Amino acid sequence: MRILFAVSNSDNGKNDIVDVILDEYQRVYKKIISYKRAFYFDAIIDEVQQTMDNRYDLIVISEDLEKGINESYDSEDENLYRHMDEITDEAYKEDGTGIPIILICRDRRSEQDPIIQQLFTLGVYNILVGKDRTIQNVCALIDKPRNKKRAKMLYNINPKGLRYKKEDTKKIISNKELASIVRFFVTYQDQKDKCVRGFSKICREYTEEQIQEIIEHLPIEVRVVLEENSQEYVEHAKVSVKDIYKQKTSSLQSRDLNVSESKNTAGKNVIIPNQMNRRGLFKKDNN
Repeated sequence: MRILFAVSNSDNGKNDIVDVILDEYQRVYKKIISYKRAFYFDAIIDEVQQTMDNRYDLIVISEDLEKGINESYDSEDENLYRHMDEITDEAYKEDGTGIPIILICRDRRSEQDPIIQQLFTLGVYNILVGKDRTIQNVCALIDKPRNKKRAKMLYNINPKGLRYKKEDTKKIISNKELASIVRFFVTYQDQKDKCVRGFSKICREYTEEQIQEIIEHLPIEVRVVLEENSQEYVEHAKVSVKDIYKQKTSSLQSRDLNVSESKNTAGKNVIIPNQMNRRGLFKKDNN
């Protein structure tokens, strides 16, 4: 089984959720997994596109993979939907069916959260919220992902009440113009002053909505240059990418697991906590 993991870890780097999941999975299910990591949402799409000849069997994503700066709940919902919409457009198997996605939500969400129904319409059926966000449940879904019928029953989804997200047919900025802007920054990303002046020009000539669209399409390398050198960029950017870039430069990792007993999680019911504000990475669920 080939899995792409895109999950956030503890701030101090001492606890690795991927290792904990894999240790528990091999302990319980005695199966071998081959895996890679992605450290930001665009990297998931890149990796899926680059492995069309050797597709992944499953993708595990945590909602807080990229930490937003002072985002409202509405912004979090919109960003999550947008990211999952883009990923599900690309993540499919040779027979055309979608690659199962396990989504570990922020701890504020519940089964009644409206975003659950929206994600259901995208074909995301393996969503973990609240106390269900345990390592054991992640492993169970890796071994046997939910189908549409099971997800519909679990989340009590009424097809008549589904609100499908309508695509905005009015482009914020033309594809040709956007491509030209991105090409400029890619060409001059090694010339910091030119990048800073270029972004300053954008701030004078484009609306806030257009600026956000441009930022989202800039390569992460360019965004790091701007974040480190342009105060105007910092004022407009919603997400800091410096830490994400440091993880990316260490490259995607892969290894095969040999079946062996885990020393860390055996017999424990481990909850995956809110990655934004916590004292420790894992805690035991005594319920």
